[in-house]
Amino acid sequence: RMNVMLLAFGPNTKNHYQACFAILTILKAQLKPAITVYTDVPEYYASFGDSIHIEYTSPERLQQWRGEQDFFWRIKCKAVQDMVQRHPGEHLMYVDSDTFLASELDGIVQQLDRGVCLMHEREGCLSEFSSKTESAMWQALRGGCYNEVSVNESTAMWNAGVIAIPGQISQQVADHAVHLCDSLCATQAPWRLLEQFAFSLALAQQGPLEPAARWIGHYWGNKDDWNAAIAEFCLTSKLKAHTLEQDLQALDGFDYSAIALRRKTKSSKKRLVRWLNQLMPDKNLQFFSP
Repeated sequence: RMNVMLLAFGPNTKNHYQACFAILTILKAQLKPAITVYTDVPEYYASFGDSIHIEYTSPERLQQWRGEQDFFWRIKCKAVQDMVQRHPGEHLMYVDSDTFLASELDGIVQQLDRGVCLMHEREGCLSEFSSKTESAMWQALRGGCYNEVSVNESTAMWNAGVIAIPGQISQQVADHAVHLCDSLCATQAPWRLLEQFAFSLALAQQGPLEPAARWIGHYWGNKDDWNAAIAEFCLTSKLKAHTLEQDLQALDGFDYSAIALRRKTKSSKKRLVRWLNQLMPDKNLQFFSP
């Protein structure tokens, strides 16, 4: 059986309507996986009814999953581990809330049946990054061995917006990712991407690792434009009192290729906008006064 899981928690409603949209795109597929949402606000997903499973994840449980070192994104590692423990021997695909299934699931299932692991895309060798975080990670981790995995010049970082694990190795991969995350957090490396790197190491260690980007879009690099489009979709659904089936039909008119997945704004432009806002702040603001 194919299981798909999402993790969406906290007060930011954008994370939740992103997750709802991602779920709709998965439900649209002909091959129907079992979908589980780990969340602390199950009421946001009530409209899906029995078509998905809600795993209530309390704030106390989320805090526990952060571990002794209190690393926020260790939560993702623990959620994946919890899911494979609930469904031993079954294929598992984790997706971030800011994703969408742009095709059928058959291709992904075929890869998993062959024992191939998937992550969203290969970002490159850790040793070759020039950005501040990855460079600092490389300097802290280079030449080290973490839970029997060596980090060297050819060690790659993969994007963890998608993590798909064949059922026959799901338990060892999930356990290994948690242990790797803890080992990496015990180093001097910056923490921001350590859970992603832990999954990159754990999946690559177990066998072939391939990209899932041909099937799943991940708009982490342009959330503003995608959030606006998804908010419009959700608002229309609410105003028209759509049923779940009507929302699925409405997806037929959604053009996934019309919005860029990434939009890079030059830092000089950002500084200029901040400077202009400080130089010319809005004036004559009028508020309601009862």
